[in-house]
Parts: sequence; structure tokens; C-alpha cells
Amino acid sequence: MKNYLITGGTGMIGSELINAIVHSEAHITVLTRQNIQTSQSQITYINWSQPNWESQVPSDIDFVINLAGASLNQRWTQSYKQEIMLSRLKATQALYDLFKDRTHKPSVFFNASAVGYYPPDLYRTYTELDQTLPFDFLSEVVYQWERKARQFETLGTRVIIGRFGMVLSNQDGALPLMKLPYELNVGGKVGSGRQWYSWIHIDDVVRAILFTINSDKAQGVFNFTAPIIERQNMFGYTIARVTERPHYTWVPAPFLRLLLGEMSTVVLDTQKVIPNKLQAINFEFKYSNLKSALESILK
Repeated sequence: MKNYLITGGTGMIGSELINAIVHSEAHITVLTRQNIQTSQSQITYINWSQPNWESQVPSDIDFVINLAGASLNQRWTQSYKQEIMLSRLKATQALYDLFKDRTHKPSVFFNASAVGYYPPDLYRTYTELDQTLPFDFLSEVVYQWERKARQFETLGTRVIIGRFGMVLSNQDGALPLMKLPYELNVGGKVGSGRQWYSWIHIDDVVRAILFTINSDKAQGVFNFTAPIIERQNMFGYTIARVTERPHYTWVPAPFLRLLLGEMSTVVLDTQKVIPNKLQAINFEFKYSNLKSALESILK
């Protein structure tokens, strides 16, 4: 039996991941900030905001999957920006501190990250070989978070860093907000419409996490994006086609920056990121093109 330790297990990705794992021969320990009871014998919830939570974590954890962090889908005030940063760094450090003095070390540590690591560019295509230094708030968060995660390499643990693109799901994330204008018949171009949206279907995120942690070849940074990336205008047009709604309006970039503040960077200042390393280890995407991905979610 495999033993998993998951943070962020009640979030969009974490809940889908648990649903996938629970059907296998495994036990899942979920670290959460809430008191949760469950009748499922395969799952144990631990409130790690309580004292002495470490003693409740099983001694024989094989896989650690760290998805914890405050949501980006909230206005980035100075206090909330601090929460975005510290929630990720403190959670990752707490996990390292948990295992550094234990005899049994996890064989794999998977840490979430984001394609915001790469600078915005309308023309360049980024792969995992591209390296850069922080250039804005989000890239600084990613940079510091990945540094914390790499501490696990000193324990002899295989570290995988998944730089997530825009995760498409009907439950949470960007898509429910993106489809809303189309439901109101006011969908259209945002900003120049030429910015890239490096997207990935939630099912492929879950499948790729499980694929990489179970593949001895998988180590280091992996871009979690679909192979075929779309520009915003075509992305919106595809939503319109799938939902059978019009795509004709335009939201100027200055208006969006005024409305959303610094958070607008995730909509306007984007990059084209492709999953070279996932394809190199023969991961097969279930949804490689946007139309089929949106049809599976929106229909």
C-alpha cells in the first residue's frame, strides 16, 4: 500500500487528485486548516493549524504532494500579497521540518508552482530549459516557493516541481469567470487579445501528477500545460463556439488593470509555455486541444 501526504487537498486540484487516488490501494493523509471528519477509511484529515499535528502524520509516507497556498483569485492588496507568499513558504518549510529528522524520508516530493515563473512575451515559446530571475510579484512568489521545495533534495527525496498553467475546471479557477461574460452575451476580446493562455484540463493535471511521481525518470521542473496553446482572442472565440454565444465585445487593458489592480497581470501579462518534459517521458494528454477540453467541461 502506498502512503500519500497531501496539502491543499480540499482545493480544486487536491480534491480531484484525492478522488483519483482513493480508488487505488493507498492511504491518504490530508493536511488542512479545518476540522474534517470522513467515513472513508482510506483518508485521514489532520488539522495542521493545531499544536502537535506532526505526531499524527504516519511515519511511512511515500509521496508528499504540496498544493497549499492562498488563492490568486482575489484582489492583491498589500496584506493579501503577503498572505499569497507566506502561505506557500510556511507550508513548504513545515513539511521539510516534519521530515528532516525522521528516519523514513518520502521517496517523492511534488510541489505545485506556476508558469508565472516565465516573463510575459507575445513571441517567445518557453520550455523547462528556460531559466530567469524574478521580475514581478508573482515570479518572486514562484521563485521563492521552488527554492523551498528543493530543500527536499538534501533528504535524498526526488523533487518534482509542476509549473501549472491555467487549469480548466467547472468547479473553480479561471474558467467560471471567463465563461460568465459569454453566458451574459457580452463575451469578447480582452486587452490586445494576442496574449497567450497556457492552459491545461484538470483531468490532465491530476493524471500528470500521478504519472510523474510514479516515473523514476521524472525529476525537476515540469511545465503542466497542454501541447497546443491559444491566444486570448481565439480562447474566447472557442468558449463562444462551445457555448453557442457571441464573441464580439472588447475590454481594453487599461480598464482591466483599473478594475483588477495588480491581479490583472494573470490575464494580460502572459506567456506561451509548452510541456516538453512531460512529452519526453511519454505522458499522453487526454485533452490536447482547447475545443475538446472545453466541450468536456462546459457541456
